[in-house]
Parts: sequence; C-alpha cells; structure tokens
Amino acid sequence: MNDSHPQVSIIIPTYNSSRTLRATLESVVNQEFPDFEVRVVGDGCTDESAAVVRSLADNRIFWENRPENWGGPSLPRREALARARGDLIAYLGHDDLWFPWHLSGLVACLQEHDADFAFSLGMLIGQNGVLGSFSLPEQVARSLSIVSPSNWLHRKELLSTIGGWSPSLRYACDIDFLARLQAAAMSTVFHRRLSVLKYPAAEWRAYDQQAEPRQTRDLAAMKKDAEGLAGELLLDLAALVSRQKTYRSRSRVPLFIRVALARMVEIWGPHRWPLSAILRRRHRNRAGLGA
Repeated sequence: MNDSHPQVSIIIPTYNSSRTLRATLESVVNQEFPDFEVRVVGDGCTDESAAVVRSLADNRIFWENRPENWGGPSLPRREALARARGDLIAYLGHDDLWFPWHLSGLVACLQEHDADFAFSLGMLIGQNGVLGSFSLPEQVARSLSIVSPSNWLHRKELLSTIGGWSPSLRYACDIDFLARLQAAAMSTVFHRRLSVLKYPAAEWRAYDQQAEPRQTRDLAAMKKDAEGLAGELLLDLAALVSRQKTYRSRSRVPLFIRVALARMVEIWGPHRWPLSAILRRRHRNRAGLGA
C-alpha cells in the first residue's frame, strides 16, 4: 500500500451510531483488499464515535466531526470526498457490514470491465432476519427499489462528469446521485456476489434497545465462517421469495399513496438523522415487525 495514495477511499458518514460503528469498521479492517483509507465523518456526533475510531488504532482510518448536525449523509460525504486520496471511491453505512471479499471483488470487476461504476448484491437484515435484497435499479427515477451506496464502487473522476453529492438534499440524496449517473450514461457493471449486509436505518431505535446489536452477532459469524453465513442468508432469501413475502411486497398500501407519503416526507424533511419515527413505523409495518 502507498500511504500517500491508497487505491480506494472509503467514505462513512455517521451520526451517533457508536454501538454499530465499531462492527462496521471491523468489517472494513477485515477486508481481503488492504490498499484503502477510511474517511469517517461525524455529522455533529455527541456520542462515543470518536473513541470507537481511536480504539481500532489503524492509521488507515481518519476521523472528523462536523461542529453541527446537518441532518443527512450528503454533506458529510462531500467533506470526506474533499480529502479522499484514492482513485476509487466506496461508501459504507455506519450500521452496515461488508463481507471480506467486498472490496477485492468490486475492484477486480471494475477493472476487468473498464467500467466507471460497479455494484454488488446486498442483503437487507432486520431484527428477525432477512427482509429482502438489493442491487441497483435499472431506472432509479421510476423505481421504488431500495437504494444504498454501501454496495457501490466508482472511479473518483466520475464526479467531474456527474457532479458530487448534493449540498442541499437531506433526503433521497442517494437517488439523486444515481439519477445523474444514469442520465450521463456512465458505464456500470454488476459484481454477481453477495457482499453487503444492510440494516435499514428505520430500525435504528431497536439497536439501542438491545444489549448486543444484530450487527455484532453477524460480524462474529462472518469472522468465523463468512462463506457459511452468506450461504445461509441466501437460502433464507430464497425461502422468503418462495413464500412471496419479499420486503417490498409486504406493504398493503397502494403505490400512489406510498409515493405521496414519500413526497410529503421529502417536503417536511426529517430534522434529525437517522430517519424519523414516522419512517421507522412505516418500515416496521412493511417488514411485518409491528409498531
């Protein structure tokens, strides 16, 4: 690794999620691909996030905390990118996990296909297990699919073509980024492997109610037998699909009402980050977890 110019810069925005941040960072440190730096940017954190970063004692991990909470991940990502030294950019949610092969697989796939943007398969994990999966919608403007940067890798130079993260959007900034990517017809490639576990942000309060967050248990299983864990989760997903109870199909609310609600929330704006109690309740109802 070249300390002054790592190949990959990993961007992790965070807000008061120190109980899950440790597991997230450990999943990064355990990557098979070592040539990276990590830019963790707190959005006005007031918890133990800084101590968590320091405790890992890894000189590839950098911490910065914004003086005030802005209310979304877009601005922290912009600030991290301003300091990023890698030619390739990866993102990770502060409560998500990567399998050990995540970076190595995406980097190899991007280079093999000479693409601008690569993405992998991700799994949605709730308190009671698998909720569904996600990759990348073909037409983000017309899709209600889950969108998460945790399974993305792109060339840094791509930002000079499509622009960076919005300095004004607190909500749906990921969709805005993808819409510009697709409008510019940038070359994308799918790495056909499960490499990300995503824990929907609307479940964030449930983490605080547990002695041990789900992420900690899954990370331990990943360290013990990553291939075995991936296989079990894929089987759980297959069983979920076979029962026709996928994450999206659980909602009984008509499409036009869901779109209207999403627009209402966008206008109203969740004032804190992660998501508001309204979004949390909606997620739990969709997932069949109750209020």
